[in-house]
Amino acid sequence: MTENVASLEKEIKKLSLNFRRVASRFLNCNFQDYHDCLKRFLLFIEDSPVIYEFIQANNMIRFDIEQVIKGKGFQKKFRLPIRESEEIAFIYQMLNYISDNELDITNISFGYGSSNKIQSHVENFNDQVVKPLVDYIVTYLGEMKIDMGFDGKSSTQYNIREFRGQLNHAEGQSTVTATQTFNETKTADLKELTEQFIKELNKDESVPQDDKEETTEILEAAVQEAESAKPKKIIVKTAIEKVKSVGELASAGTTLFTLGSQLVESLQGLIA
Repeated sequence: MTENVASLEKEIKKLSLNFRRVASRFLNCNFQDYHDCLKRFLLFIEDSPVIYEFIQANNMIRFDIEQVIKGKGFQKKFRLPIRESEEIAFIYQMLNYISDNELDITNISFGYGSSNKIQSHVENFNDQVVKPLVDYIVTYLGEMKIDMGFDGKSSTQYNIREFRGQLNHAEGQSTVTATQTFNETKTADLKELTEQFIKELNKDESVPQDDKEETTEILEAAVQEAESAKPKKIIVKTAIEKVKSVGELASAGTTLFTLGSQLVESLQGLIA
C-alpha cells in the first residue's frame, strides 16, 4: 500500500471513529441535553462531505414531517418507511425538523418507553428511530473501506508512477497490462496544476507543515485516480476538501489561493 493511500485509509478510519463517538453521545444523552447533542450530531454530518453526500444521495423523497408528528397518536410510534433510502431520508428529515423547531423531545418520544420515566422514552426513541440511521452510516463507511481494499483482503496492486494516461494493473501472479483510461491532456494538465499548487503550498509559511504533507499525499492519490476508468470519489472529494481548507488559510489574491481555486475546479471535473 502506498504512503498516500495509507494516509487516506487513516482518514476514513478516523472519520468512522469520530462519527461513532458523536453518535454514541447523542444516542445515550440525557433528555435535558437532547437538543445540544442532536445539533452536534447533525453538524458532524453536514461538516463531513463523505457522510453528507451519502445522506443526500438517499434524501430524494420529501416527507411532511410536521403532519407526521401532528398525526402521531397518544402512546403511538412513528412508522418508518420500508425502503432503506426512504428510511434514511425520513429519519434525517425528522431530526432536522425537531432541531430547527426546537420541539420538546418528551412529547416526540412519548410512547416509546415502558415506564413513567422521561429518560426511558427518549432512550427508546433514539434506539428505534435514530439508531437505524446511525447503523446505515456506519455500514456505509465500512463498505467504503472494503471497496477501496482497506479490509486487507484485496490482492490487487496498482503501479502508477508516470501520469501518461495508462493504468498498470497486476492481480495475483498475472502479468502487468496497460490500459488507456483517461484523456492524456486532462491528466497532464491536472498533474501540472497540482505540481504548481504544491510548490506554492510549500513556500507558504501560514500553512502548518502537517497540513502541507497531508494535502500533498492526498493530491498524489487524486491525480492517480485520474488514470482510472472510474475514479474513486472519496479520494477525489477528500483532496478537494484538503485544497479548500488550505485555501481558507491563504490570502485572497495570492498565487496559492488562485491555484487552489483552479485545482478544485479541475478535480471536480473528475467526479462530475
